[in-house]
Amino acid sequence: MLTLPTAAQETNTKVRLTQEENETWLQDYQQVEDSEEKLNMVKTKILYDAQFVGPRPGISLTGLNEAQRQALKEQESKKPRITADCKILFVLQTTQSHFLDLEKSPQYKPFVEHLETFSISDTILTGASASAIYGTRARCGVVLLKTEDPDALNYLKTINNQK
Repeated sequence: MLTLPTAAQETNTKVRLTQEENETWLQDYQQVEDSEEKLNMVKTKILYDAQFVGPRPGISLTGLNEAQRQALKEQESKKPRITADCKILFVLQTTQSHFLDLEKSPQYKPFVEHLETFSISDTILTGASASAIYGTRARCGVVLLKTEDPDALNYLKTINNQK
């Protein structure tokens, strides 16, 4: 069983999040039957994974002049090194999709911190079915969360209005 920090504030001492760790987490998650416990697992996993920088696709230099190429290379070299083989994609579906990746969308952190207080159902997608819908970013799997909970929807509306 994969163990994550018990509190989101715990410091991560690992330097890499591996695909195998994500596969183990998904297996453990699928065995849990209590919905509140599952949402606590999702919350902990999202907060934990936010410490890792996900893989980025290569950059294209096609159509750029030499000065633009050099500027882009310098910009890319200043970004943190990749520290995750891949991440599980957490998607909250309401009337639209919300990607709960705190690295790319930090505004969702307050929502994630209150996740277990909402009525949310889940679906796990892996392999070809995940990739068919979400592309290569879903190669470690997708936890698709769905809700019609008015409290969750109001919370999301508040967060999205603060952008």
